Amino acid sequence: MVDGSLYHTYVKNEAGLVGESYVEGNEALALGVSSSLISAPGANPEQFIGFALSTCFNATLRIVQHRQNLTEDSQVRTRVDIVKDNPGYKFMVEAQILLPSVDGETAQQIVDTALGECPVAKLLKDNDTVSFRIVSDFTDDPAYGE
Repeated sequence: MVDGSLYHTYVKNEAGLVGESYVEGNEALALGVSSSLISAPGANPEQFIGFALSTCFNATLRIVQHRQNLTEDSQVRTRVDIVKDNPGYKFMVEAQILLPSVDGETAQQIVDTALGECPVAKLLKDNDTVSFRIVSDFTDDPAYGE
């Protein structure tokens, strides 16, 4: 275990993009896995990244709002695209952040604070294929173009 760890888990995959991934010690928490590039049932890595970032970052935004005695009404919608790279592939990730009850300056301050506190955002934010964008409504148009 890592010194100071508050929680740890092991997620195991034994067969790549066929079969399932599961949480060791809690095999009841198993998910069928697949690839976004083939027509087969199961969740894919893009969806897992989207779930992780949307959930963790929105929870952190709401903690920041709570500390500042603001309405906890943030929402996060994460778009994850897979594109060809050389070699292989890469993900393009955009978190759209909706903070409806605050002005733009306050929204930016909340987002900046959350970027410094959210463990998933810390993991991803310095990657040039990941962006965080404050929006007034959710859109299907990515900031980085198509």
